Amino acid sequence: MKNKLRLSMQLSIVAMILYAILRPLIDSSYTPDFEAYCPLGGIASLMSRLNLGSSSCQMGEVQMMLGISLIVGAIFFGKLFCSFLCPVGTFMEWLGRIGDKFNLRFNIPEYLDRPLRLLKYALLFYTIYETMNASELFCKEYDPYLASVTFFQNGDVVWYFALITIGIVILGSIFTKMFWCKYLCPLGAIGNIFSNVGVVVIALVLFFGANLLGAELGLVWLLGGVIGLAALSEILFKKSFLFPLFKITRNDATCPTCVKCDDDCPQGIDVSTYDAVNHADCTMCGDCVYSCPVKQTISVNKMPTKYGKYAAPVGTIILIAAGIIASNFYEFKTLTERWGEFEKLENVEVYHQEGLTSMKCWGSASSFKNQIARINGIVGVDAYPVSHTADIYYNPNVIDELGIKKAIFQPVKQKVISTSNSGLDSLAVVLIGIDNFFDKTDFTNLTYSFRASDGIFGFETIFGEPVETKIYYDEAKLTPEKIVELILTEEIEVKMLDGSTDKREIEYEVEEPGKPLGKVSVLDYQKGMFKAYDKKFNNYSSQNIDSLSVLVYPMEEAGSRVLYSKLSYLTSHLSSWKGIVRLTTKYDDAPMAYVYFQDDVTPLNTLIAVLSMEKMRVHFRGGEIKLVDNPFKSKPEGIVKKAIEIEK
Repeated sequence: MKNKLRLSMQLSIVAMILYAILRPLIDSSYTPDFEAYCPLGGIASLMSRLNLGSSSCQMGEVQMMLGISLIVGAIFFGKLFCSFLCPVGTFMEWLGRIGDKFNLRFNIPEYLDRPLRLLKYALLFYTIYETMNASELFCKEYDPYLASVTFFQNGDVVWYFALITIGIVILGSIFTKMFWCKYLCPLGAIGNIFSNVGVVVIALVLFFGANLLGAELGLVWLLGGVIGLAALSEILFKKSFLFPLFKITRNDATCPTCVKCDDDCPQGIDVSTYDAVNHADCTMCGDCVYSCPVKQTISVNKMPTKYGKYAAPVGTIILIAAGIIASNFYEFKTLTERWGEFEKLENVEVYHQEGLTSMKCWGSASSFKNQIARINGIVGVDAYPVSHTADIYYNPNVIDELGIKKAIFQPVKQKVISTSNSGLDSLAVVLIGIDNFFDKTDFTNLTYSFRASDGIFGFETIFGEPVETKIYYDEAKLTPEKIVELILTEEIEVKMLDGSTDKREIEYEVEEPGKPLGKVSVLDYQKGMFKAYDKKFNNYSSQNIDSLSVLVYPMEEAGSRVLYSKLSYLTSHLSSWKGIVRLTTKYDDAPMAYVYFQDDVTPLNTLIAVLSMEKMRVHFRGGEIKLVDNPFKSKPEGIVKKAIEIEK
């Protein structure tokens, strides 16, 4: 290959992908992000942002800015991503040499070629439409690149979709030139749309013109208009008009008519028939420039060949750099919401909250919005998950900034290690104020920091500035000063579910050395740290308390923070039996379960059988019912009391 510069860029991309695949084999703490520079995901997420005010969890500023860079590059240079950076395109080019070697490749007949080009526009429309209405990347379901590099292990990949697209990429490459790119690739369709940006301008004029006349068309109409006009233009003409600004040009006066440029074009374009190549498939790869034996015959915009051949690769590098740099200076809002008659309020102020480390994407931003929407006086939020910050809009006549902080703060009781084998009767307690310590991720990180010592058993937080943190510890092993050192640890290692480790940087600050609060008995500590559960169902409120019995038995799992969330599954399971009406957990001398039931409707032996089932029958939203493994292995062996005795 004469175009060594393009080859080196392609090899660099392949090398980075291989590095990301292989590194976890020797570094378990490393988690590759194969979507870190995905421009298609960035563009789809931008459309979701415009349509819903929210963007996809996986797509941040880097991907969105690179998507914008791709669009700008298409307007000026054409489809640079396709020729210099796309790993699927690179793979197809290399695989195509097998077809050439065995003379397997053929040209698609013109009567099939033109209608087949519709497919990539249809796939692009559906991909963007699904994403912009759900803030979830539909392209991941069939992406041949993502499926390949993750070995189908990415949870969003639909294996049979991806298997079909991978098959098309492989077979299409062997039997015809760049089949996937020409007929199916949605990113190729985007490149064609903006290489012929006039269709975008026409669609915009029609869209806004119609809305000015009262049509009230949604964004999906603009999407359909742009893609529809671009598809029609390609089918009819297979060329761009005016744009891109830079094109491959040929000097007819010096052309030797050797057609080497035609033979070397990866897209199968007859370059020798053009004065300026405006074919829809041209990716400005420059292979034809290098293949021409006569100097100054084929170049870019008739520049001297020695300069023109660098226009596209230099443009590619500049656009990538510009996109990455821009992503460091601008952060998109992942979610923007207003409520509570926001428009009618005369006085709205904004409180900026930092340190929301558990807010990492649209889903967690939505959870945060749902949490604060219940607080009287808060009327809106702009969420920035990349920086873990939020702008909270509030009515100052109802709530102030301190009230907001207190309302969104969620106190936590967190066990670090078990007291079961400690041999202690009591634990020492110290109160330490911690700054930069606000949400659930912070609490989890502090837990791992404390696990570097075997002397801290748990902690609980109380709202304050700084956050007041009660820490329970063994004074024979630790001092308050040593605990402060653990809090100020700058890096921790977190063990993940798959056995790998994740290194995290933490930046807690401690203003004072800590205030000793004396001692507390282990039993009182265990009671205080226990998170009780109480759920009533099957018309519990209409039941006669005198007619209810209660099975009380030890449930060790009720004291597990990990299994606490599964109690809702157990509740759902129990609710399938009409005579079972309530599940409560308490800490007596140990974690205990209290199951309320009508023994004339559901006898005790039936209740015990239901609690002992290996599978729980769980009802999910939307009416779906699934059988889920029962994680509660404690035997339901205890005593039966009358509910009236317990409720006294």
